[in-house]
Amino acid sequence: MSTTHKIIRYEHELRRDDYSWATFSPAEFARRHDLVRAFMAENDLDCLLVSGNCALWERGWANIRWLSNFIGTMELDAFVIFPREGEPTLAILGLNARLPDRIARSVIPDVRGALNTAPILVERLRELRLESGRIGIVRPAPWLSIPAGHDAALREAFPRAEFPEYSDEFWKLRLVLSGEELACLDEAGRIGDCAVQAIIDNLRPGMQEKDLFAIVYDTFAREGGEIPTMVLAAAESMYRPVSGFQRPRPIDRTIATGDVLLLELGAREAHGYEAQTGKPIIFGPPSREYEDLFDVMFTAYERVVAALKPGCTARDLREAGQVILDRGYQIVAPLVHGVFNPIDAGPFVGTSHRPDKDVVLEPDMACCVEIHPCTADVRSGVFIGDTFVITPDGARSVNKLPPVLTQL
Repeated sequence: MSTTHKIIRYEHELRRDDYSWATFSPAEFARRHDLVRAFMAENDLDCLLVSGNCALWERGWANIRWLSNFIGTMELDAFVIFPREGEPTLAILGLNARLPDRIARSVIPDVRGALNTAPILVERLRELRLESGRIGIVRPAPWLSIPAGHDAALREAFPRAEFPEYSDEFWKLRLVLSGEELACLDEAGRIGDCAVQAIIDNLRPGMQEKDLFAIVYDTFAREGGEIPTMVLAAAESMYRPVSGFQRPRPIDRTIATGDVLLLELGAREAHGYEAQTGKPIIFGPPSREYEDLFDVMFTAYERVVAALKPGCTARDLREAGQVILDRGYQIVAPLVHGVFNPIDAGPFVGTSHRPDKDVVLEPDMACCVEIHPCTADVRSGVFIGDTFVITPDGARSVNKLPPVLTQL
């Protein structure tokens, strides 16, 4: 093995209590690890290689955080090597395996780093004597694979091993949230509400779109949220609209009377749990076109939220949102998607370009409802969204601001 790929370990005593990273109780991590070992037994797996990276507003870390509490800083990827028998290992890309405050995030004591994590995977699987094992692969997101070089290195080192993929099945392990997780989701909902309220309280015509983004990021930081996180926002004229979709970065635009705000804010609390929200805000009365857009938006929102209950399926949710298409608009964002995981993992009710992923809803599952009708040319559009927890007889929103139109 070349020195470029030298495996690094922290060689000194490490007291994790010296570093006050947000974490969960030992019982919570034991619950998660027990779920994983039962999953491997059910699927006759000797080990799981659970991958993660900083993709999609850092949501690609979700599985890594769920298992280890680790989130990268400069790392492009990480793996949890989780054997059915024996202790797990966290493999991280980069030199942070020599930094005590970085590796102190991990509840997994065995942390190894390298400029390429593939040699760590090979080394640990050899230590576990899994040259002929069944080693499950969990991708960081439904549309992202593990690096091609890692796949090649594994197959070259272990030609007699099997590497089946269990990504969707693994994500389903995490859909029913524990009490500790639900508390995190409620906190994320509070932070998102604070950002929307700060916009209502402070943004006025004559300010620029960069001021809108500044209010959001400042509020997230002040309220204890993680940044960077998903911030999609835009101001558009209701009389001369040019885009019905929110933007990830501000443009050089002054907010004016007659504007509508498109807000989709993915607030995350300190453990990484995200609760998306966005409320419609306008400056002055709505135009006739936007009156109709708001009407169909609220109608769809009410129907989709009413459908959220145990036993609900993707088909039920799609039927609830059908009013958007029936009224002549298009759906440009998923009606419903999951939380604290790659959003396509399920439940997912997508657009015509992204297929549904069906999950039968159960109590303590969570999902985001986002209603985003647009005209055919996508120049005019409106948005409302909130995050919900399924209850025994329906659903409750973790976002407490009412779903109403605010006119400033």
